[in-house]
Amino acid sequence: MCIICISEKGTPQPTTEQIKTMFRNNPHGAGYMVARNSAVEIHKGFMELGDFLRQLEREQFTSDDVVVYHFRISTQAGVTPEMTHPFPLTSSLDRCAKLDVICPCGVAHNGIIRMTSGISDKYSDTALFITDYMHKLIRRPSDLHDSAILEMLETLIGSKMGVPHMLNTIMKTAHDLLLNTCFYLMAICVITGA
Repeated sequence: MCIICISEKGTPQPTTEQIKTMFRNNPHGAGYMVARNSAVEIHKGFMELGDFLRQLEREQFTSDDVVVYHFRISTQAGVTPEMTHPFPLTSSLDRCAKLDVICPCGVAHNGIIRMTSGISDKYSDTALFITDYMHKLIRRPSDLHDSAILEMLETLIGSKMGVPHMLNTIMKTAHDLLLNTCFYLMAICVITGA
């Protein structure tokens, strides 16, 4: 299952050794999204550890940055830079496949979304779920706080943890625990630039 590592504002970023461990355990590509200037910047498609480390070095993230890192294990759509996470929240599969995107909202997921699994050889279940369903449910940042919308997402994804519980856990859980457990449970992570 993919690994999602979240560094919220006020927590240290993962160390180089932690990044190396996550990449080596999930070697099918990596990416990250960062909330910056009232938007979300997504950079993904890093298929080699060295390329990813050099990019992170250029970024110079600090504890003031909100960053979501994603390390992929492919279950669908092959091992391609375009299907690494995160993805923008969009109705366009072409936009999901872009390696560098600035958008209002970014999405990373680990696990398999059954309702969109096995439909395409080119696009992952997550990309299909975002473009077919999620973008219709989350239309503005306030929708991320709407319990009915979040419950619908939880039901559609089939997650036992669900978006509201996962976000609450992220905010209350120690950074080391997040890295040690590496989110080896089905979860979805969404950040907005707002």
